Amino acid sequence: MSLIEHLDNYLELITYGFTNPMPDSNEGPWKITAKDVINGKINYDTARKTTIDSFENDLTPKSKPKINDILLTKDGTLGRLAIVDQENICVNQSVAVLRPNKKIIPQFLYYLLSSPYYQKTMLNDSDGSVLKHIYITRVKKMDVQIPDLTHQKKIIQILELIDNKMDVLIKLNKNLEQLIKYIYINWFEEFEPFKDKDFYDTKLGSIPVGWDVKPLQEFIKFQEGPGIRNWQYVEEDGINFLNIRCIQNNDLVLDTANMISKEEANGKYAHFMLNEWDLVISSSGTLGRYAIVREEHLPLCLNTSIIRFTPMHSFDHYAYVYSYLTSRGFYHYLLTMGSGSVQLNFGPTHLKQIDLIVPPENILKKYNDLIFPLIEQMVTIKSEISKLTKLRDTLLPKLMSGEIDVSKINCDLKIIIRKIYIKSSKLFLWRYLSENQNHIKNTKSNETLLKSRTIYKINKFLAKFNARYRYYRQ
Repeated sequence: MSLIEHLDNYLELITYGFTNPMPDSNEGPWKITAKDVINGKINYDTARKTTIDSFENDLTPKSKPKINDILLTKDGTLGRLAIVDQENICVNQSVAVLRPNKKIIPQFLYYLLSSPYYQKTMLNDSDGSVLKHIYITRVKKMDVQIPDLTHQKKIIQILELIDNKMDVLIKLNKNLEQLIKYIYINWFEEFEPFKDKDFYDTKLGSIPVGWDVKPLQEFIKFQEGPGIRNWQYVEEDGINFLNIRCIQNNDLVLDTANMISKEEANGKYAHFMLNEWDLVISSSGTLGRYAIVREEHLPLCLNTSIIRFTPMHSFDHYAYVYSYLTSRGFYHYLLTMGSGSVQLNFGPTHLKQIDLIVPPENILKKYNDLIFPLIEQMVTIKSEISKLTKLRDTLLPKLMSGEIDVSKINCDLKIIIRKIYIKSSKLFLWRYLSENQNHIKNTKSNETLLKSRTIYKINKFLAKFNARYRYYRQ
């Protein structure tokens, strides 16, 4: 059993990045902010660059993390982590830098701080009237229990198996999302399948004859949360209600949800109880984050800064409603119509000003028949990611405390973790694209997806799996 010590006993450095603005540049070192740390990695697609001159002359070493340093988002969206994977990057003040010493492996420190216990500890210790902040002086004084390096390595091997599986599923979902967006643009922005129709001019541009332009409120039902303030944490008999931190990576993560009693949920807040397949979108802070409510999330109550969306007339409209609300066009509305001096907000008043194109009923049903199976598969994959996340978070404290003896872990655990739904997910994509190739002809979506690096990796993995673990499968 390892001793309980302060975290700073395992750190060479804990600091945060630059406070003065740094110039943007098309070329040069990356400058990383909190919004660029997501899914356990640095997202270079959203990050900007700065000039080499400013990087070398205007920054102190504390703003220049090294490879294997841990980044921790400390302002705004709190507690997200990533391991630095390249030189010549800098971070601003919204990101803390933790440099492990020789007593802890960087990957282990990443897993440690990602675990629910330490995530909650950091969030509970955060302060701020408008925007919350994690204070590094409190982070470094957190009590931790770290095993020796040999046990850290074994624990990392087990947890990385789960993370690798999750990475495959996340990439599959991204491919599905991209395919849905492409087909939506192809049908309802470029009107490719309807080019032979007559068109007429509207305030939203030229659309096929027989299509309408309607106010959003006549086609999509929406409801803003009630603003629950006098909440109480109920350990055993409570109902979760959403806050904007619960919407992460286009999914719901309820570890940070607050709770109300069942009496309140069934009483004055009964009208705000969510249902399966409700689409919820953040209306404050980072606008436009969205998630689909799954059965496993229920019972769940809506709260302020989040809006619930459902089809107004028929569930056959679901795919179109989902595609529109997650489209670049709707996101542009949010950014241009949002109001607020400190951070942007939107609500029913703004939504009532939006018009959208409404195709005929037969087109809506045809689109739903094509797209809804993809949305269902995305929801299934997100459910599996959630299960794997819980498995990892459950294993971590047991592995660290010695409750699970890592020296006795054998290959069977690896097989169980690796096998979950990988093959079925790949086969679903192949079968779906084959069966629906006529609906998406004139595009390269199916060819691109089948030849994507994700599918390549899955095929490579399955071949390796069959060769390496044939004995255990018998």
